[in-house]
Amino acid sequence: MENLKILLIGQPNVGKSSLLNALVGPRVTVSNYPGTTVEITKARKKFNNTEIEFVDTPGIYSISDRSEEEKVTEKALFEEDKDATITIADTTSLERSFYMVLQILEAQVPTVLALNFVEDAKKRGIEIDYEKLGKILGVPVISLNPLTKKGIDKLLDAVLKIKKIPKRTFTIRYDDDIERAINKISSQIKETSIPKRFIALRVLEGDEDFHKYLKDERVIEDAKESLKDHPKVAEDISITRYGTASFIAEKVTQIVSVKKEKILQEKVDNILLHRIWSPFITVLFFLAIFGTLLFLGNLIQSVLMGLTESFLSSFGTAEHSIIAMVLVQGLNGLAAGVSIALPYVFLFYLLLGLLEDIGLLSRFIVNAERFLKKLRLPGKSFVPLALGLGCTAPAIRATRVLSSKKEQFHTASLFAFVPCSSRIAIIMGIVGFYGGIKLAFSVFATLSIAGLIWTFGIKKIIHIKSEPLLLELPPYRKPLVKNVLAKSWIRMKDFVYIVMPLLVIGGIAYGILDILGLTNIIIEPLSPITTWLGLPAVAVIPLIFGFLQKDLTGGMLVSVLGSEISSVLTPLQIYTFGVASTIGIPCIIALGMFIREFGFKKAILLTSASIIYGLLVAGLAWRIFSKII
Repeated sequence: MENLKILLIGQPNVGKSSLLNALVGPRVTVSNYPGTTVEITKARKKFNNTEIEFVDTPGIYSISDRSEEEKVTEKALFEEDKDATITIADTTSLERSFYMVLQILEAQVPTVLALNFVEDAKKRGIEIDYEKLGKILGVPVISLNPLTKKGIDKLLDAVLKIKKIPKRTFTIRYDDDIERAINKISSQIKETSIPKRFIALRVLEGDEDFHKYLKDERVIEDAKESLKDHPKVAEDISITRYGTASFIAEKVTQIVSVKKEKILQEKVDNILLHRIWSPFITVLFFLAIFGTLLFLGNLIQSVLMGLTESFLSSFGTAEHSIIAMVLVQGLNGLAAGVSIALPYVFLFYLLLGLLEDIGLLSRFIVNAERFLKKLRLPGKSFVPLALGLGCTAPAIRATRVLSSKKEQFHTASLFAFVPCSSRIAIIMGIVGFYGGIKLAFSVFATLSIAGLIWTFGIKKIIHIKSEPLLLELPPYRKPLVKNVLAKSWIRMKDFVYIVMPLLVIGGIAYGILDILGLTNIIIEPLSPITTWLGLPAVAVIPLIFGFLQKDLTGGMLVSVLGSEISSVLTPLQIYTFGVASTIGIPCIIALGMFIREFGFKKAILLTSASIIYGLLVAGLAWRIFSKII
């Protein structure tokens, strides 16, 4: 059986992950905003007698080493084994997409050019001569739509034949002085599989990663002696390459007349991106989303709790058995997870998937970026912060899109106040369900205020120069139900496979401790915490389990207090518990990711500080509101 390794290369939001899903099935997350893929994603599938490994690389605009995404993609292209690439280009903006295509061709990497968003281009009056484009570039050109799988079979045929296609060298002719410098550097390059001309170009463009291929680095200074008329040689190379890209795009593109009406997208964008009204619209929209989440989640939670309570009542006849009592505690934990956490986790990812596929989330990111400037946060920081609404662990990894470790750590510290789907489930499923909608939004408001105080405090310690956010806005599209459901399942499957068993184990562990009378060993040393929070001493158990895995919080609260929580805790105590369990680094998995990204010392310091700060805020809130009410 033949094996092929194919890299998927393309700009952010050009449809790489959508294409990967179309090729191998819904196994990866597809998002309409940058930052989703910071590392590579791999998937294998057999086609006839060939097994192909597809590698989805981070979205980049060019081959360079300026950002983390570019470094990862450059390494995959030139330092790892691969047979070819599928380079995805946006048909609506070929000139911009071709810059990187030309770089890949200059590197003589076998490639198939896939043109996405063909339907969008036609709506704008853009028609492409695919056959002519293929002849100019010397590579197979396939038009496709990953969502409808149009063109996928043709793409696979081209990939399977990639080794049989004769290699053609695509050469851009630069200024005579630059050509002389290229030749001079090429003469001092070691033997390697990468074309010497391409290495020389990367060296002239200032990419130090390619210096290792030189026999003697002094050749760089020698070559630059003939470049006195090119003080900014990297820019001059880029200008020539852009000019070539523009020339090719013009040759293969025909503009046909379309109705010159103001299309719906422009009208909607004029409202959603309005400098004055957009912040209010964004806030109102998210309030509506969380209101919908609370209403539908409560409805589903009521039904599931009724079903689980009926199921658990059948075990009442065996209450005299110690084994049965322990088993019931385990089932209690599982039932609480199913009825409390599951509705909100799945609904949240469903709504998030809809926002992404429609194209609204990117607009909200642009609006929020304006607010981040006032907090002296880099514009790109909103990308990982938005991902944090789903899960903190991958969001921490996504901070790599930021330029420096200082920016990354500053942004990562704010995850203590960005409620992930698990913390949203606590706020909605515990606070909202048992205390009401006003109490749930009070917790969100407290999170926001505490986060703002933290941000203004930390920016005095960490000084960061604000950078603009470069974000491509995708067109509005009709969401595909199959794609949204697949995406929601991919994001929440860890909850089903990991958290559900942990809920059973947690319930059983508590049942054993309770029967043996050992719960006081845990409760008594930590009683000052619950006293400060104004909560029953036993409430420390779900707080501890919650740090191990935040989804355990609701289940363990039901295990220790019973399903009628509102009869045990007052509304103010429910609110305090909600604040205490949601402010701070959410779980041990997130802590592990912090250690991996920033080192043990910084991770422990930040985690400890955020937990202490969260308990401090919750205790102060309880004291303030207990005097007011």
